[in-house]
Amino acid sequence: MKLKITEKIFKQTRVKILCDEEKYFKFAFDEIIRQREILENYVKENPIFLESLEPVAFDRGVPEIVKRMCSASEMFDVGPMAAVAGVIAELSCMKMVEAGAKNAIVENGGDIYAVANNQITIAMFSNTRFDNLAFVLRKDNTPVSICSSSSFLGHSLSLGECDLAVVFSKDAALADCGATKLGNMVKKEEDIKKSLDCIMAVKGVLGAMAIKNEKIGMIGKLPEITFHKDAWLKEKITKDELYLL
Repeated sequence: MKLKITEKIFKQTRVKILCDEEKYFKFAFDEIIRQREILENYVKENPIFLESLEPVAFDRGVPEIVKRMCSASEMFDVGPMAAVAGVIAELSCMKMVEAGAKNAIVENGGDIYAVANNQITIAMFSNTRFDNLAFVLRKDNTPVSICSSSSFLGHSLSLGECDLAVVFSKDAALADCGATKLGNMVKKEEDIKKSLDCIMAVKGVLGAMAIKNEKIGMIGKLPEITFHKDAWLKEKITKDELYLL
């Protein structure tokens, strides 16, 4: 089954949305706008939430998205905004599923949340020799979050020197913070194994992968890996003028 696809932009958010029928796009995009407005209102009263590179304490009555971001950031000792793209991808994807979509994918700046009834192939881009690798998602692999971080690609802050860090989890906030942490930890090839061990020790992480130069490391329960030949892979990467490719 060929999925319908659209690309939407709202302020700094640029997403690709895939699903069975175009009628489901609206459910995802409306949720993206709603969650962004919730965060914007919260940040006005709590500017440290936006700026901190460390976990931030939160009160019991905060919005659910804030709670999820803060909780995940605490598990990996990163700032709560490390979770923003992943958690918005999850929440908007699940709105399509609730509306009846059998296949639903939201990709938000390299962070993916997917629910699959049919086989889906997710290619990886790291600008290295490993760009012919892809993950094969099937119904029993999803729902799942696949979040990525890179020290050399994209506009997100990374404190490491990792070509590509990828973390899998059912919880997108957790996967997103984990990918940020993994990317921060890998500065040389020798860091890959110990960094993956550290990420995998966090409850809720299904698996992880890290690429640095000519080395790749994988850990945990990952989907099937295959090879692909997509000459247009680089052009498919969601990007804007802030991305360095």
